[in-house]
Amino acid sequence: MKKLTIIAIAVALAAVFAVTASANEWNLYGSARMATFWTSEDFKDRGDDVFGRDSVDDLQWDFQTNSRIGATVKGDMISGRFEYGAGGGNANIRRLYGVWNFMEGWGLKVGQDYTPITFFLSGQAFDTDNGLLFVGNAYGARKGQVAVEGMGFKFAAISPERTALQFDGAVGTTTTERRFPKIEASYEFKLSDTMSVHGFAGWQFYQQLWNAIDPATLAVVQNDQDITSYMVGAGADLGFGPFFVKPQVSFYQNGAAAGWLNRNLGLNTALPLQVPIINATTNSVVDVDSLMAMLALGFKPTETLGLEFGVGYVDTMSDPSNGVEYENTYMEYYLQAVVTLAKGVFLVPEVGYRAYGDLEVTGLPDQDLGSLFYAGLKWQINF
Repeated sequence: MKKLTIIAIAVALAAVFAVTASANEWNLYGSARMATFWTSEDFKDRGDDVFGRDSVDDLQWDFQTNSRIGATVKGDMISGRFEYGAGGGNANIRRLYGVWNFMEGWGLKVGQDYTPITFFLSGQAFDTDNGLLFVGNAYGARKGQVAVEGMGFKFAAISPERTALQFDGAVGTTTTERRFPKIEASYEFKLSDTMSVHGFAGWQFYQQLWNAIDPATLAVVQNDQDITSYMVGAGADLGFGPFFVKPQVSFYQNGAAAGWLNRNLGLNTALPLQVPIINATTNSVVDVDSLMAMLALGFKPTETLGLEFGVGYVDTMSDPSNGVEYENTYMEYYLQAVVTLAKGVFLVPEVGYRAYGDLEVTGLPDQDLGSLFYAGLKWQINF
């Protein structure tokens, strides 16, 4: 009897799977990628490394962690997607979401996916297909969200960030109380099949509780501060036959606190340019403003060859704190060719240069943060 019950359950499950499979269209896909680059980094005024070297040359010969395998699922009213990658030899979920198409052209998305402000404009291959993300191209990353999408419009309530503040003139500890989800929205308008323009914006608010020791009195100061982050930007994807032009510009207040700006860019992570800081003397938050911009230019003379040049720009400045301001301007350049060896097989030779720029601090000499040069290939097979 027990065996018959097990057989009956197995038959029922097979029947359910067969019905589900027939009702939905499954499309599997994968992409395997290798990065083979040579890099040369010059530390400049940042000082020598622990071995006394003022520059370091290195070879990168690595399996890219953004290699992936996944599937898209399409039904009458329900669709979805899952995508797994591999970091450090361990599988990780890149994307996993479902969409309910509640009316023509509109859907409710639940799960983890790229957020609305993300428009992939650059094809930069170095640094795991960096694509000038965070260094010119606005990026919201893949986050858990509840979103509504349709007719070129996207709106999402997203998992908020937890970012500890820095202290100016004190040593302290903080804890974060999140009150609202992070909000992002975007709209893309199609001018034609090969041309579009887009705009986007984001907002996040949380409260930071902190204890600090005033170095002048050694007294313990306790307080809480509201941290507001916002961003706004616009861009375009313009194709002119074999040519394309892709510009984008965006502005941020406290962008790193919301996860929109989270690259070190050659800076010491303790500097107030990374996240907002608390001035313990005035009991106020010192905001950080950032301006990002990028431009990608491309030319595809044949079906098997494409050429692309790109440049990214990030300028970050803190508000005055105890009469001191911090500022840094970062630039990044690359030139690449995309060679199609066969259907789904790509070889991408690329050279690039990162100029970490000067760290400018009120009352101190400018500090040259150095640079990085790279050259090499990305190997990619899609299946």
